[in-house]
Amino acid sequence: MDTKEYFEELKTVDQDKIHPEFHTFATVWLKSRCPEQYKELAAKYKTLEGEIYAQHECNANKVPF
Repeated sequence: MDTKEYFEELKTVDQDKIHPEFHTFATVWLKSRCPEQYKELAAKYKTLEGEIYAQHECNANKVPF
């Protein structure tokens, strides 16, 4: 997943109508049951973290016209 895909898919999270605590639960579940995939996911996130935060900043500061 790259940053663009992340933001496209992020929109669907709200549609789940699941309490935000679910995402913490899912992280704990993944880490405990699939530690290798969790490590891979954490490493991928670290490579994209700066881009993600930068895009959040850009999205927050968009001019409405």
